[in-house]
Parts: sequence; C-alpha cells; structure tokens
Amino acid sequence: MKAVRSGVREWIATNDRGAIVKIGDPEAHEVFSPGELLQLAAATCAGLSMDARLTYALGDDIQVTLKVEPERVPDENRYSAIATTFSLNLSSLSPEELEKLKEKVDAAVERSCTVGRTLEASAQSTFELVNRTPAPPES
Repeated sequence: MKAVRSGVREWIATNDRGAIVKIGDPEAHEVFSPGELLQLAAATCAGLSMDARLTYALGDDIQVTLKVEPERVPDENRYSAIATTFSLNLSSLSPEELEKLKEKVDAAVERSCTVGRTLEASAQSTFELVNRTPAPPES
C-alpha cells in the first residue's frame, strides 16, 4: 500500500488491487480520518471474519449493518475501546441456535480477525523520514 499527499492534511491511499481511500483531517469533507479508518478496520475485520458463519446460518442474502462507537481518552488523544454493534434479523433462530451461532461467530472472529488481535496485542507503529532527491530535469 502507499499514500500520496494530495493537499493540506489530505492523502490518497491506494493498494495493488486498485482500491482508493481519501484520508484527511476529521473536519474535511469527503475523507475518512485515520481514527475512523482504524475503527472501521476493527469493525469490518470482525464482520468479514464472521461472514461465513452468518451466511451459513441465515442465508447468503442476510442484511447486516454495523455501527462503530469509540471510547475516547481525550487527555491522551487516543481510544480506549472500539465497540461495534452488528444489527441483523435473528428471529428465525431458536434460542439454542442463536447461542450456538454466537459461539461460532466469537470463535471465528478470535481466529481470523488480524486487526482485532493486533489491537489487543498493542502493535507498535513506527515511521522514518527518508530524503528523496528530486530527479534532474530532462533536457
């Protein structure tokens, strides 16, 4: 992945598969802030991890919406928790089936959600500044 600065406090990130994400200041329009991307990464990683379990139990066309709510620690400019609520119709399941599904979903997320496991382990984030000398003009 890479990102290129596209303006004051704005970046455009791309990956090798052609995806594009605009990242910027939380006050800017039509961008995700880095904090929002972190929250979405945690939430959608869990969603992707549980998807096979949900579709097996409820069908391929199951409608799921997630809502992310971070717990902020303003004095430290960080989040202490990222809570995600998945809303879906579970009315076709018996209480026993629902309990089994919850167990299988929990296990799938624990096993497969790299982002969640990374956050739990408190991964270190580093950076480095490298001098890039401009190429000489072509004559």
